[in-house]
Amino acid sequence: MIHQRKRRARPMSRRIMALIAVLVAAHEVAAQPAAAQPVPAAPAASGAAASTRPLVEVLTGTARAEYEAALILFQDADYANALIKFERTYELSGEEPRVLWDIALCQWHLKRYSRVLATIEKLLRQRGPDLSLQERQDAEALIQATKPYVSRLELLVSEKDAAVLVDGRPEGKTPLDKRVLLDVGQREIRVSKPGFKEVTLTRTIAGGGETALVVVLEKEVHRGRLLVTAGQDDLIAIDGRVVGRGAWEGSLPSGGHTLRVTSPGMLAHQAEIMLKDDQLRRVDLRLTPLPGGDLERWLWAGGGAALLAGAVVAGALVFRSEPPTPGSVEPRTVRVAGHGRGFSMRFGDSR
Repeated sequence: MIHQRKRRARPMSRRIMALIAVLVAAHEVAAQPAAAQPVPAAPAASGAAASTRPLVEVLTGTARAEYEAALILFQDADYANALIKFERTYELSGEEPRVLWDIALCQWHLKRYSRVLATIEKLLRQRGPDLSLQERQDAEALIQATKPYVSRLELLVSEKDAAVLVDGRPEGKTPLDKRVLLDVGQREIRVSKPGFKEVTLTRTIAGGGETALVVVLEKEVHRGRLLVTAGQDDLIAIDGRVVGRGAWEGSLPSGGHTLRVTSPGMLAHQAEIMLKDDQLRRVDLRLTPLPGGDLERWLWAGGGAALLAGAVVAGALVFRSEPPTPGSVEPRTVRVAGHGRGFSMRFGDSR
């Protein structure tokens, strides 16, 4: 769900338009060949105090070369590459604060309004005490002119330590401990955490006010489904556990599983089954009869009863009764005779 408190974006004031014009003019002057350049005081909007040497004179070596290349790109309206050169200049110059004005101007032309705010605020932090009153007023005016084109993101995520990216740019982990601004237009917010399904939201931002988002991360479920169809009386076992007879369908963790199907008088079937996430795998099989399967099935089906019956029949054939010999055995004793010596069986209570 998304809630937005919208504010109508007001057109830029003449003061801000003039401010940007001054910055552009400063670039045009700085981009002239060094021999043809006067030694002017940098305009107030460029962040240079009257007593400070122009930035193009302060920079040396590679930093100056990068800066001059950035000015040429800016004049050609190649703001994306000019921004790269200005940022490189800022790094090589030991973070010269005045370069931040140039960076902010490129960001403005590229409609990266949230970055403009961040850059100007960074300038105020780094050089605030050294700025003149006019410079601080210009910085504040630029901030106020940019605000209608951004919205503050209020993000509530169900899980801690989830990574948040806005248009592919990392903004930190939840809960966010810094302000996140969204530029006007279509923005992509991505929230991810190991073990959870990634959530990607695309929203059209009107600018001004706040944009509230609630994201509920769901745990990743690495499971698939297995459907086994066998003979009517076949026992089905998964990973050593009997799960059904004849047919079975169920959910299993992704990965390898041992399927075993058995039936009396039939050759057992055993195989390794691999399941992928969200996969439904079907296994349809028929067991093969054992050699001499009819006798084997008869023994399996009869079970213990068949064995017992066989023992009784065998006893009747092997042991045949003979007339008892009077007085030759003790009371409660029966003598059983056979082809050999036979044996005696005692029954009843013993004392």
